[in-house]
Amino acid sequence: MTFQKANSWIELLPQLDSIKSKCNGILDILGVTEDDARAQGMIHIRQLCNTIALIPIKLQQNVQERPRNIHPILIILGLRSTKDLQNVLTDLNSNSKASFITMVQFAIENCIVQVIEAMGTTLPKGKFSKDTELVLQLFNIPDPERKRDLLMVPAMIRNSLHNNGIHKWSSQTVTVDGEDYVFEKDNRINCGSWSHIFHAVKSNLNIYEEILTSERIRAIRHIPAK
Repeated sequence: MTFQKANSWIELLPQLDSIKSKCNGILDILGVTEDDARAQGMIHIRQLCNTIALIPIKLQQNVQERPRNIHPILIILGLRSTKDLQNVLTDLNSNSKASFITMVQFAIENCIVQVIEAMGTTLPKGKFSKDTELVLQLFNIPDPERKRDLLMVPAMIRNSLHNNGIHKWSSQTVTVDGEDYVFEKDNRINCGSWSHIFHAVKSNLNIYEEILTSERIRAIRHIPAK
């Protein structure tokens, strides 16, 4: 998927829809019931798209495209002016991006942990980076070092957004489908936009699809969601 940074709020919607479509595609391939841990991971991500991501983007789109029709929004939110509304929406989008990528990470990490436990294996409690390496090795996923770096991108964006946008760890650049995600120690990241987040999540879902559809996992008929 070629990266394209949205120039308007409405251009973000197809990018968001592509994540939901990817989740639906994985669900179709898995063919498991909704109460299966594998399905729940994808369903949870799809729910996050429909709530934490969609609502702030649609609000901004409507304010941008229909500035004369914002009165109902002002009333619902108890605001007095367009300036107050814009301040609220700016804060909402900032917080929603951090919340979205955090919750997506939680959803997929929880899914993978339950899958591994269903195989009779337990991941040692440690850093996400170490867990990721073990998971890729466990399922013999091709090019594990490269894919480990890709899987770390959302985690690094999340950590930076939780630190006022500053990357506090060692410098690293990861290229995701042609787009460079640059993380410089003690500097503000430039890859924290909705477009960058959607692009990184979509890339990660391709890797998680490899894991969830691997022969060893497909052989497990049902993994109860916890």
